[in-house]
Parts: sequence; C-alpha cells; structure tokens
Amino acid sequence: MRVSIGGDRFLVVRGSGEPDPAHFPDLPEGFNGWVYIKKERTTELYYFNYLGDRVPFCGNATRVVGYLSLNGRDGEIVVDAHGPKVVKVLGDYVGITLDLAVNVRGDHSLVEMEGVKHLVVPVVGRMEDFPLREFYRATVKGGMPYHTNVYTLVGDSLFVRTWEYGYPEEPLGCATGTLSSAADFLLRHGLNRVKTVVRSGDVGMVSGDGRTFTMWHRIYPL
Repeated sequence: MRVSIGGDRFLVVRGSGEPDPAHFPDLPEGFNGWVYIKKERTTELYYFNYLGDRVPFCGNATRVVGYLSLNGRDGEIVVDAHGPKVVKVLGDYVGITLDLAVNVRGDHSLVEMEGVKHLVVPVVGRMEDFPLREFYRATVKGGMPYHTNVYTLVGDSLFVRTWEYGYPEEPLGCATGTLSSAADFLLRHGLNRVKTVVRSGDVGMVSGDGRTFTMWHRIYPL
C-alpha cells in the first residue's frame, strides 16, 4: 500500500512481530520511507526513513498509522509515537495535535517538539529562489544542528520549505516543519489559524492557542 500526506510518501508494510527493514520491499523512487503496521499492535508507530533508520517520531507517518488503525473511518485515536499522540480522521482529512515550545526572537524562532529543534525564519521574496541548502549548512556550521525552515505568505497560505537535520536532500514536505512555521506565523500576527502549502503542493490547515497546535492534511493513496 502506498499513501501520501502532507508532502510525504510512504510505503506501508504489514506484518507480525518486530520489523526487520532488511526484509521490506524496495522503496519506490521519491518515497520518504516505510511505515510498518504491526498486527499485534496497530497503533504503534514504526517508521523507517529512506536511509533505513528508524525515526521515533514523524508527524505524517503518525497520521498514517492513526488513519489505518481507524480503517479510514471518522474518529479519534491515540497513536504511540514517542509518547501518546491524538490523531483525528474526518473524511479524507487527518489531523494531529501537538504541544510546541515556541521562542520568537526578532527575525527568527526556535521551536522544539518531540525532542527535535527547529529554526524558523520568515523570508521575503520568491521561495523557489531561496538557497535553503546553503542556509541549512551555514546554520549547522554555526552551531545549530536543527531542522531549518523558511516560509513566506503567498496569497492566503504560508509556503513552507524545510531541510531536515542530517538528511542529504530537501523533502517535498515535513509535518513538524510546517507546524513550526505556522506556529511562528500565528504567534507573530496574533492569529489562531492559517492555511499552509509545501513543495509538493499539498495544502493544509494549522490552528493553535500558542502552545497546543493542530494540523490537518488530506491523505490519499498513490
């Protein structure tokens, strides 16, 4: 099974017992990783990125687990993903609620969630022209080994780009990067909701109260 949400593409593998990535099917080109659904406990996140590493938390993969555990039915479920995470399903849309620690500092923000730190910088101009790879490398060299995010407002949506720390390529989307960028924007402007878009073209919605934020995206098969 192949699914996409929030710019990420996953190959879903079902099985019993502990997962062994050495026996997973080959990952299709352009996919972010494997989501393993354990028969004995379908609500536990087992996510392996395209580098073959198990990742303790991924917002998009967690939503895939919640959606499949509910068999695509409307409802709410708790997924064990680096602690309990509430996932909600409404039709083809899947939401997740997370607590963020957001520290707005003038021209940037530092955001932390699930033990991962994000640098968020609002920018002006064409996002397609922004040298994100070079900016990410400069931040790491400067002593900030963070996920690096930039965004700008295009129409009524935030266009977000993310470079995940330790990865060789820029993804088409990142759930925690989108959430961090939206949180920065909402806090700076005193708002409680904003539409988002990532490189894949996936459109989402983020709402929050300054500490707790909920993000929705459409999920669809590939």
